[in-house]
Amino acid sequence: MNISMEKGANVLWVDFIANGVRLADRAERQRLVNSAKQAGVTHLVVDAKIPYGHTTFPSSYAYHVSRWSDGSYQVWEGRDFLAEMIEEASVVGLQVIANVDVFAEGTTRSRDGIAYDKKDWQVMLYQPSLSSEPVAAENADDDTIFVNPIHEEVQQHELGILKEIASNYKISGIVLDRCRYPNVYGDFSESSRRAFEQYIGQPVAQWPQDIFTLQEGTKQIEHGRWFAKWTEWRALNIKHFVQSAKQVVKFTNPSLSFSIYVGSWYPLYYNEGVNWASETYRSNLPWASEEYHISAYADELDFIMTGCYYPEVRIEEAVQNGRPAEWYSVEGAIQMSLEAINGQIPVIASLYLKDYEGNIDQFEKAVQMCQQRTHGVMLFDVSHLEDYSWWGQLDSVLSVKS
Repeated sequence: MNISMEKGANVLWVDFIANGVRLADRAERQRLVNSAKQAGVTHLVVDAKIPYGHTTFPSSYAYHVSRWSDGSYQVWEGRDFLAEMIEEASVVGLQVIANVDVFAEGTTRSRDGIAYDKKDWQVMLYQPSLSSEPVAAENADDDTIFVNPIHEEVQQHELGILKEIASNYKISGIVLDRCRYPNVYGDFSESSRRAFEQYIGQPVAQWPQDIFTLQEGTKQIEHGRWFAKWTEWRALNIKHFVQSAKQVVKFTNPSLSFSIYVGSWYPLYYNEGVNWASETYRSNLPWASEEYHISAYADELDFIMTGCYYPEVRIEEAVQNGRPAEWYSVEGAIQMSLEAINGQIPVIASLYLKDYEGNIDQFEKAVQMCQQRTHGVMLFDVSHLEDYSWWGQLDSVLSVKS
């Protein structure tokens, strides 16, 4: 069953980490939904599982956010953020899409997360020194701990959470975020080596140098013999999980839409082990194998949201500012997204509001570009509307002008 996103959708993301404490107050939740409705927002994306693995609802699988070690979210003890947001949104007629951050299961900052109790789940990096500590953080500047997407227990954990949400909440859909590897440096565990060797039908003689090598003293990589097939294999692992996730969601509740949020920078997204294009798309990118298209997963989705996260709106702005490619602009990112999706599913172009701090005119131009070229716009996130006092102007910004 395919449930497309309607043309003209205005989607607003409600990030729990940035907003959860404030929204513990019912008056604040009511103010949010009323302001959003008045401004022309059609959908709220509400975090059901945050980037560090905790759920905002009571789960049989994951830790609840109220268990955070420093007590930051203790105000939510015994409560259900997802349910309380749905309740208020339904009063004003806003649709809710539940967000699930998939393979991110901990943080190095406070050592919260199930990844610390399940250390064998963690992604193993090419070199542990690439992280702030010898665990699977995204990089030395990021505190998120990722888990291995091909680990059987990891998959069952994530699918169980998706089933809980699809079974128990009156929502319009589910969106996956961080459904990926952390970066190009993971996973280099023995289990991944064995699975990859099975995929290519022979041993990797020099591991991991035949995948890639690191230039001395840098994080730059030089491709080895098997790099293209490795990239294909990693992306295929993510596709297989997406297929399983879709099956769980649609079997549990066929009325739910199923989507994913990704970054729009397709030429670089192999770093995360993801091919979010349609199988019908053929790229000519130098790192791609001849069969790379088999790992594409867009055709499994009802729609996709791509992050067009650039302050420059038009391509000529990016060129004038010395950006390395046209797609380092909202317009160019949209073109890249539409090219890779190849007309198979709706695309919702997405904006990072912090890119437009102090420049609401540029924000308005970016919104219009998204609305006119794609099925709508997603705004990340509501906290910036609060910080910049933009609620009063949002209705005019979301009104499409020719």
